[in-house]
Amino acid sequence: MSVLIFFGVLTLILLIVIILLYLEARSLQRKLAAKDAEIQTTLQNATRTINDAMAMRDEAQKMKEELDKRIEEARKESVQKSREVVVGKISEQLAPFFPNFKYNPKDVRFIGTPIDLIVFNGLDSGRIDSIVFIEVKTGNARMTDREKSVMDAINASKVSFEILRIDSAIDQVE
Repeated sequence: MSVLIFFGVLTLILLIVIILLYLEARSLQRKLAAKDAEIQTTLQNATRTINDAMAMRDEAQKMKEELDKRIEEARKESVQKSREVVVGKISEQLAPFFPNFKYNPKDVRFIGTPIDLIVFNGLDSGRIDSIVFIEVKTGNARMTDREKSVMDAINASKVSFEILRIDSAIDQVE
């Protein structure tokens, strides 16, 4: 009988150990499931962060390309405008020698600003018949406000001739 009791107690102990092992296994499974869920959440967050970073990188790349494109367009526009200015300045100087210029080039004086040319019509022949102010424009260039104000003053006959004697001014400097 003592053997039966021994085997009964042993069976009971084994049964308790099995139950404890089962409970421990269930506890470990729950912990493992919780860790797995935590890992999945972390992976999802990491994936979202990576996707956001890639989207931001793509957007930054597009912005860089757009900026590069704008810089190139601005550079081309600047070169074109510079070219137009140079052509305009050369044209101002050479205008008296163009075939469609109706005055004697020897009668012309280049001023540059605020207007380009003054024609003393007849100067080369010794008798000035008229004085003409000319603003040379190329392409679609428009008159500046300053050039318009000169034109308005001339058209309103607000033009005069003055003599400035500087002899006395030089004497006063001494």
